[in-house]
This record gives sequence, C-alpha cells and structure tokens, in this order.
Amino acid sequence: MTSAVLGSGATLKLASNASPQVYTTIAEVLRCGPIGSTNPEVDVTNLDSTAKEYIAGLADGNTVEFEVNFIAGNTQQEQLRTDQAAGSTDQFQMIWQTSPNTTAAFNLVLLGFEMGETTSESQVTAAVSGRISGAITWS
Repeated sequence: MTSAVLGSGATLKLASNASPQVYTTIAEVLRCGPIGSTNPEVDVTNLDSTAKEYIAGLADGNTVEFEVNFIAGNTQQEQLRTDQAAGSTDQFQMIWQTSPNTTAAFNLVLLGFEMGETTSESQVTAAVSGRISGAITWS
C-alpha cells in the first residue's frame, strides 16, 4: 500500500512587510512549484588526475510559479503585485500536509505578476513567478 499524500491542503504563505513579521496564507492558490534548487557540477580535474573529477557548486534556486484565483482587494495578492512592480524579494513558506508537515522557507525575487487568460467560462486568475534567492530552509 502506498504512503503517497495528495497536494490538497497544502498552503503557501507570504511574509508581511511589517515588523514583527507574520506569515499569512495566500488565498485560493491553484498550483505552486517546483520548489527546490540544483547544484551545478564544477570540473576540478587537474594534472594529477587520472580521470575527470567534480565537486558540487553553489546551490541555484529554481524558478517558481504559482497561480491563484484572483480576488480583487485581497491584501496578499495586492502585496505581491506591488512588490513585483518594485522588484522586491519576499519571504515565503510552503507547507505540505504530510505527517509530520513538510515546510520549505525561502526568499523569492518576484519577477512576474500576470492576470490569467480571460474567457467567458473560466474564473479570473493571476500568475506569479520568481526565482529562489539564497538557501531553502527545510523542516
């Protein structure tokens, strides 16, 4: 029998710009991810080497995209739009409903805020994109 867990119930939280900082759930997130990083390989082969040698380079954070049902006047969605226009970096937490919960805390350089495609038979959405900056804290 599998131990797989559905993504339902996962939450994406945005840190406030106030002090003390408070994380608030972003309303009606439809999808998010991927969240992670990749270490590039660094060739350290030298004249004493008898074969190619490598070490891991510095972690490089992924590009992260998430989509929400757009809610006019929503505080967190307005903060994301304003911060993206200003070229800001915001702090996020993604919490998966595993047992125990799995949390990724990370800084995201906000690169995009776009209203989704509009049709007569679909909800109004917004897409946010950015690049993870610095290390991800997993707990």
